Amino acid sequence: MKKQLDRRDFLKHSITGAVSASPLIAMLGSLSQLEAAQTDGEYKAIVCVLLEGGADVFNMVAPLQKDAYNGYKAVRQELALPKESLLPITDTYGLRANMANMQKLFEDQKLAVIANVGTLVKPTTLKEIEEGSAILPSQLFAHNTQRDLWMLGSAREALRNGWAARLGDTFYAAPNPYFNVTVAGNNLMQLGGKAEAMAFDDAYISPDTMRYYGFGPESGGGDVGNVYQDMYEAKQSDGNKLLAAFAKRRVEKLKQQETLGGALFEGVQEFDGFNTGVHETGKSLGKQLEIVAKILSVKENFPGERKRQIFFVNHHGWDTHDSDNEHQAGYLSESLGAFQDALEKMGIADSVTTFTISDFGRSLSPNGAGTDHGWGAHAFVMGGAVKGGNIYGTMPQLIPNSPDAWIDRMIPTTAMESYLATIVKWFGATESELDTIFPNLKSFTVKDMGFIG
Repeated sequence: MKKQLDRRDFLKHSITGAVSASPLIAMLGSLSQLEAAQTDGEYKAIVCVLLEGGADVFNMVAPLQKDAYNGYKAVRQELALPKESLLPITDTYGLRANMANMQKLFEDQKLAVIANVGTLVKPTTLKEIEEGSAILPSQLFAHNTQRDLWMLGSAREALRNGWAARLGDTFYAAPNPYFNVTVAGNNLMQLGGKAEAMAFDDAYISPDTMRYYGFGPESGGGDVGNVYQDMYEAKQSDGNKLLAAFAKRRVEKLKQQETLGGALFEGVQEFDGFNTGVHETGKSLGKQLEIVAKILSVKENFPGERKRQIFFVNHHGWDTHDSDNEHQAGYLSESLGAFQDALEKMGIADSVTTFTISDFGRSLSPNGAGTDHGWGAHAFVMGGAVKGGNIYGTMPQLIPNSPDAWIDRMIPTTAMESYLATIVKWFGATESELDTIFPNLKSFTVKDMGFIG
């Protein structure tokens, strides 16, 4: 059940930060810069959940039919899940036992599975790879490189900005500080646009500490704060250009504190069900999605009538060489269920689409207790606008010596550009804009997979 939090509690417990890089202050700056995207006028948001490390999706979605299951059991060996434990989502596939929330979302047609998606320069077959005629993405199976390709939105060429940053620049002629929001720190996907991504974090420097040094919203500046303010004002014209730029930026941030006394976060809501994961690395997925829900609960307080926002969330811990993602899969299911519940309570479930990406999939065969780095993987898309209850794309054969695999790694049959472009088209991009945002999209015949609309 949701309840009201006053603005002070919200700032204290959720999104206050240090003055030097205050996420809230950055968000509140230059209200007049917000422009309306060239869209239908409705609010829409997309929430990207990175499953960092490479998710073992082949133990998240497993075959049910006898022959297919036997092939899965033969290739997965000791990692194979008992057939009777699987939660059916179609006649032929089921989710692992601790993914009941995602099974319910699938049954309610609010969740879709995107089969065997990954980084591709162009459509590629096993025969082409073995003959040496295939053009492969750079440094396959390497975490940082493959994750970067997903963030850049192109496996063909190195780009200087992320696809979310390009999307913001496409939608807004002037910098829009409200478009890209991260609750997981800096990321390449939102880097390089006209406006920096707003970074929300927990109160790593408390409001009390900020007030003590004269920087808090209730301090009125304070003696120490005024000294720093005067110092920074003076240094804006310093002969050292780096120091002058730093001082100018700091002055802008300090001046933006005045906006904190406004009503932007009046009426922010709190939600139940967002739990902390066991053995979670970094900030828990539940906490990140809870912060996104809180921001969305006051979206009507944002200036402007027609808005778009992209949120970035990072679920760590998927690089499992000695296990099969059991905990991560269950916690993902629990957290997505809680987030969708929050959206529905706010009445905005049709306006927010949540989707997963990952560095890559895992190897089909175990290395012992876990799996190694792979290539193609399944993704999940959730929301009221999603045409859920279906699997989109081509499911690969999970069998020993699979014809769909190269050196025990699935060759993607769906390009990441086709997957992302489908979401971005729903978000409001035109056909021509999609080619700008995803410059290698032209290499693939599918620009809209049809899973959202």
